[in-house]
Amino acid sequence: MNQLTAPARVRDPFQHLFGRLFADAFPSACCDDPATCCPDTLGALRTNVSETDAAYVFAFELPGLDEKDLHVDLHDRTLTVRGERKDDRDTQGARWHRVEHRYGEFARTITLPQDANGDGVEAVYQKGVLTVTVKKTPAAKPTKIQVRGG
Repeated sequence: MNQLTAPARVRDPFQHLFGRLFADAFPSACCDDPATCCPDTLGALRTNVSETDAAYVFAFELPGLDEKDLHVDLHDRTLTVRGERKDDRDTQGARWHRVEHRYGEFARTITLPQDANGDGVEAVYQKGVLTVTVKKTPAAKPTKIQVRGG
């Protein structure tokens, strides 16, 4: 008897390493298996997360939207991006044979690390990508105190 089985899933060691390194800082953005925690649905926006010495940078794929359709909120270290892609098929008077574009409301919420600073958050939408930059709180540096003789 010949049984059909699903092909073995190949694990990407770099994705696994990224998930392990940043899981504490970005619990809702990272995981060991992106196929299970970040499904390709309208509700889970594809997001790139990067970090510099001064800020965290989030790049959300949102092709075909206007910036007026996007809403970005930051509350209690929780960054939320939401919007809606409107279904305009009825207004064009055509017979549709295949529809693969996704329509409806979407949202993505990411818990930010402790050192994220809510002041001066910048959101720029260009060429279908929303880039949100969240500055870091400057690290506390030790203050050198001069000792004088009495």
